[in-house]
Order: sequence, then C-alpha cells, then structure tokens
Amino acid sequence: MIFKIALFLSMIIQLGTAIVAVSMVRRTKYNISWILISVAFVMMALERLFEFSSFFWETKLVTREEVNSWLGIVISVLMLISLYYIRQIFNLQDQLDSIRKHSEKRLLMGIIQGEERARQAIAGDLHDGLGPLLSSVKMIISAADTEKMDPENRKIVEQSYSVIDEAIVSLREISNDLSPHLLKNYGLVKAIGTMTGQLFGNSGKKLEMNSSIGRKRYDYDLEINIYRIVSELLNNSLKHAEADTICLDIRESGGVFMVDYRDNGKGMVLTDDPVERQGMAGMGMENIYSRVKSLDGFVTMHSAPGEGFGAYIEIPLK
Repeated sequence: MIFKIALFLSMIIQLGTAIVAVSMVRRTKYNISWILISVAFVMMALERLFEFSSFFWETKLVTREEVNSWLGIVISVLMLISLYYIRQIFNLQDQLDSIRKHSEKRLLMGIIQGEERARQAIAGDLHDGLGPLLSSVKMIISAADTEKMDPENRKIVEQSYSVIDEAIVSLREISNDLSPHLLKNYGLVKAIGTMTGQLFGNSGKKLEMNSSIGRKRYDYDLEINIYRIVSELLNNSLKHAEADTICLDIRESGGVFMVDYRDNGKGMVLTDDPVERQGMAGMGMENIYSRVKSLDGFVTMHSAPGEGFGAYIEIPLK
C-alpha cells in the first residue's frame, strides 16, 4: 500500500513537471533542446502513469516491462539529442561572452585614445596659440627702457618679466604633461625619468627607479598608458600618501611587460568595488584599472593604513 501511494505521488510530480516544461516552450522561443526535454518529461510522466495503472488492470497486448523498456529507450534518445543542443547553446553563450568582452575592450580603448587625442589637441593649441603670445609680451616688455623709469615702475616691469618667464615654463610643463614629447621621441624610460625629476625636484624625497628595457620602444598605446599609470601612482604617493621613498621597477620578460611600484606612505583601505574606487577622491584608482584592462593586462594592489602602498602590473606584449 505504501509503495502504491509513493508511486502515485511520483506520478503526480512527473505530470506537474511535464506540464511546467511544456508551458515554458513558448518562453524559450520554441528552442529545439527545450522541446526535446519537454517531450522527455511527458514520456517519463506516461511511464509513471502506465506503471501506476498496471496495479488496477492488466493488458495482454504488451507487458508492463516492455512498455517501460521502450519508454526508457525513447527518453534516453531524447535526452541525448537535447544534451547535444544544450551544448551548442553553451558554446554560443561562450562566443557571445567573448564578443562582449572584445567589444568592452574596444570601447574602453576608444575612450582612452579619444582622451589622448583631446590632450594632444589642447597641448597643440596651448603651444601654438598661447606660447607665441607670451613670448611676444615678453619681447615687448624687454624692449621697455627701464633706465628712464622711476624705481617703482622699474620694479613692476621686472616683476612682470619674471612672471611671464614663469608662465612660459608652466605652459611648457602643462603642454608636455598633456602630450609628452619625450615619450614620442625618446621612449618610456626617458619620459618617466624626466617626469620624476620634475615631480621630486629638491623635495628631499627619494625615488629608486630600476629598468631593464633601456631605450627599447613599444607600441604607443602601451607606452602612453604606462606613462599615465606611473604618473597617477606618483601623484598619489606624493600628494595623498605623503610618501618620502618610492621604488619603481620596469622590466620585460617572456613577452610580458611588468611594472612593480611601492611606496612607504600612510597607506589606505583598498576595495574591489569599482563604484567605491571611483569615490576615492583624488586617487584615480579606477583610471589605473581601466587602462590596464584596455591592454588585456591585470593589476594587483596591496595597502593598509600605516603600511604603505604597492601595485604590480602585467601586460602581455603583442
């Protein structure tokens, strides 16, 4: 009696499963694999129904064992065919994921390249527009006969001349930061070396920079992104982390470009959440992640309050 009750419950469950499966065929847009699975569920429900009904009447045309055997064979074939189509669906899903990642990379690279083009355009406008104007003003002031001026006006002219000199120097620095000419002409190590010289100056802070790439040139997208990343890291260490010792190691090995960066600053709490990274004022961490991602590389960062900051970057060379 207990076996009959269990068999009856099993039949009800199988019928319910078959009904649900058939009702979802339309939602799957009549996908062949789901249709086959639904048919298999229906056959399994029929098998349970026939097995349960055999307790109440017997038929001499076919035995219960024969019906169960044939239903089992049909179900197995349907399941095998449906598994083939399901595998095709997973393969298609993998292709779609690959296309999506490639599209994201192209979009990200396009944004970064557009940003660099805008930087170069602004740098060109400053150099070709504002630069000559400042030089002209300097020439006009230098033509003034300060010997015929009273001491107060002479002092004003001399101060103006000095301020214009400072403005020209600042303009060159801004223009070079927007579009680093040393990077284009001499490569990554020279450009980073010049940048660090300007940042550190006579600050008394220590930079240990090691490089094994020498004057070797790379694809410009790689060079400009590494330059921006190192610039961001240095600015963070000097302006936010208050570090006084920074170690920078740049090398290439086995077709991989590597950057190892460390400082002894005050450290911080890192997060894996992109939204929280964007909210870290002035830190620019999300920009670093985006640039590394656009080059198919990866970056790991480690830091804690009072324990400094470190970043390790690997980018495959093409």
